[in-house]
Amino acid sequence: MKKIVLLIGLLYFVVACDKQVMEKPANLIPEDKMVEILTDIAIYQAVEGYDPQKLTTNNVKLNDFIFNKYKVNAKVIETSNKYYASDVDGYKKLYEKVIDNLEERRKEVGVEIEKTTGVKPADAP
Repeated sequence: MKKIVLLIGLLYFVVACDKQVMEKPANLIPEDKMVEILTDIAIYQAVEGYDPQKLTTNNVKLNDFIFNKYKVNAKVIETSNKYYASDVDGYKKLYEKVIDNLEERRKEVGVEIEKTTGVKPADAP
């Protein structure tokens, strides 16, 4: 999962290196909300890579999920992402927060797995 997030981040870093920081868009998604959106996208992509049938069976579509949960559209996400990516150092910090979120959620899931099955995840302390 971390590799996916880092790969996406690296792609935007490369694109952003050639450009100056763009002007702040009027409909900019706040940074904390953008972190949550990117975290959910990473989780969705991980599930899609691991068990795509699970998403199909449950009729979960990334766009619908993100747009409904965060009350945004594709253009707002794209514009906000370009804005954040135009500042390489800032974008790196943003993605560090995404990675921290993913790690925290992984731990939460591990606790739930242990509660319901009695089996500790392999990486649990």
